[in-house]
Amino acid sequence: MNCEGEKKLDRVMRLREVAASLGVCVRSVRRMTDRGELPHLVRVGRAVGLMQSDIEAFLERMREQRGNFPQRSKI
Repeated sequence: MNCEGEKKLDRVMRLREVAASLGVCVRSVRRMTDRGELPHLVRVGRAVGLMQSDIEAFLERMREQRGNFPQRSKI
């Protein structure tokens, strides 16, 4: 159970999982980290990925930025 005062544990998301969350390929995730759009990759043993909190923060920034631009109409 998660009480309101408890902090949610952060975890490492593997590159494939990050790519799926962002709707891009794994290579794009690596390019985004190289350009500084995403934080540096984290290595835990042989696993490489990003912290879930970093991905959530990135998605929130993108949502906020999208709010500043008109939405594209779907055809």
